[in-house]
Amino acid sequence: MIPLVRKELRALWPLFAVSCLVLSGDLLYRPLTEALDQATWESIASYLRPGEGSGMGWFVIPLAVSVAYAAFPREHDENTIALLRALPIRPSAIFLAKALAGMTVLTAALAVLMVTDGLQSGLNDASLSGGHWRASLALSHLFVQVLFAFVVYAHGLLASVLRLFGLLPYAVVLMAGAILEDRFPPAAWVDPTELLEARYEGGSLVIPWGPLAAHLGLACVAFVAAGVSWLGPGDRVSKGFERVRATLLGKAAMGCVGALILLALAVLSVLTFDASDAPPADPVAPTATPSLETAEGRTARYVYTYPVSHRDRAERLMAGADALHAALASRLGADPGPPLIADLTEVSADHLGIASWTHLRVGLVQEEDFTRLRRTFAHETAHAFQHRLSERGTGRHARAMRFFTEGSAEWLAYEVVPGPEERARARRMGALAWSRHRMRPEDLQDDERLRARYDTTLVYTLGELWTDALVARCGAGAVGDVLRASAEDVAGGVSPRVLWDELLGRVGCDLEAVDAAFVARVGEALAADPDAVAAVPRLGGGVVDRSRGRLTLAARLDRDLPEGWEVLAKIRSGPEASDTQVVTLRGRHEGPRRVTFSVPTALVPAARFEVAFGVRDPAGHWAFFERWQPATR
Repeated sequence: MIPLVRKELRALWPLFAVSCLVLSGDLLYRPLTEALDQATWESIASYLRPGEGSGMGWFVIPLAVSVAYAAFPREHDENTIALLRALPIRPSAIFLAKALAGMTVLTAALAVLMVTDGLQSGLNDASLSGGHWRASLALSHLFVQVLFAFVVYAHGLLASVLRLFGLLPYAVVLMAGAILEDRFPPAAWVDPTELLEARYEGGSLVIPWGPLAAHLGLACVAFVAAGVSWLGPGDRVSKGFERVRATLLGKAAMGCVGALILLALAVLSVLTFDASDAPPADPVAPTATPSLETAEGRTARYVYTYPVSHRDRAERLMAGADALHAALASRLGADPGPPLIADLTEVSADHLGIASWTHLRVGLVQEEDFTRLRRTFAHETAHAFQHRLSERGTGRHARAMRFFTEGSAEWLAYEVVPGPEERARARRMGALAWSRHRMRPEDLQDDERLRARYDTTLVYTLGELWTDALVARCGAGAVGDVLRASAEDVAGGVSPRVLWDELLGRVGCDLEAVDAAFVARVGEALAADPDAVAAVPRLGGGVVDRSRGRLTLAARLDRDLPEGWEVLAKIRSGPEASDTQVVTLRGRHEGPRRVTFSVPTALVPAARFEVAFGVRDPAGHWAFFERWQPATR
């Protein structure tokens, strides 16, 4: 049997190569198109993201079916089936050898995917958002994916008895399953791709044992039926089917049956579509789409790539970019350094910009306000300076320094691209959260502590205020001095407070004095417009309904919402979730002080999750969120 398995593996080698190319092909282009020193495992591997894992099933299905069809139909097409059956080996062993070889190929291709994703994410040794490759989580996903591949492979073996015609009934079943899921959401498990839906308990993958057992049971039945068909009377049925299909009457009959099935698929697809399911237009989404054609530009301090459809906007930004660069270098006491690679084609739902040592990406199209675009560009340029001055110290000490990394970049951006009113609003919203949550400096300076309790965007608003206090107490060059101090050897494993006490001591400053100045600035931000502060409502609420495959959340406000404001809800699996894994929902008003949110259960990351309710001002830039609170699906 072993020689037969080897023979099958040699025959399946081309399909293994194709499978690796389909599943792991990004290894060829991603290093050339993205900055992998900034990428996390979650950003590279979509199957990790809650609500997106099932999409991978539509890559695995055609691969698994192709491998299944390369078993017995190939032997018939190449007229080698008679020779195969003449070998001194039991027919059942032939079937098992082919099945073992097929599953070996699929398992190996999926394992290669895990390895290549891990290798790419491993290039980021200083990710501020976490998400590094973990063997235990990778093996959990591989386990589920291999079982899913077996389910598809077993049905593919059975469908191959009738060649391509055997796939049509499965297409009808899948489409009917989609309608059933739409009309009766608890039956979503009927769709096998739901097995790959990523859900987490804490940092562990939740394996759907119930649906998995049901699909594996059906797959085992299909596997046995395929074996009986190919090795017993079913093989004669297949041959007879081919002979009938070769006749004129058979062709007409098959054509009619195929047409009826296609008509059924068309009708089912129409029934599946429901215009009411289309997502509403996002009022803050970009109104223009960049063209795929790009152009390049160069100034003394930057090399740009931008969409030609927005050339005027790009050239306007480039015209003042070197002046921003020089102003930032002056405030940081830094030399200009090498030119920065500026990608202005960025379009992301998670951020307006991102930066590394020598590269930055900014959403030229997403931000309609040109002043804010310039400020974002300055913010990302500041990050590039931070990486260089700290020699990646901001990444090594991310737990203690994330608030300063984002806050000082925000402070520098406001210094070189002024916006007094917007800066005041941002500070007011951060100060409001500080006051209402009764936060302490250590809540801000310990990113793990902040992430566990509060909205993580506070690192921008409160971090900017703290940086302002640092400059006031320690001098105009304090920001650059702290960054350079973080590049030196600092005791590892110490608490954030101890690390900051050491860093400020190295630059001749005192942590307690800076914290005191920061708290005073928080009070000033609140006192600057007490009416605006008092108008922001407090929110409470939780899950109020679990039915029809959806969760309904309700938020209660303790006062009327100011005109133009909107109520939001964020959900996440837990504190370990990165910012890109947080789902933000817009609410629907059911009264002046009650707002509901409806979310498909598939988008809820785990059976136990966390929710935070908040409100956002009409400008849509900064929001106030209550603390994270636990909830169950």
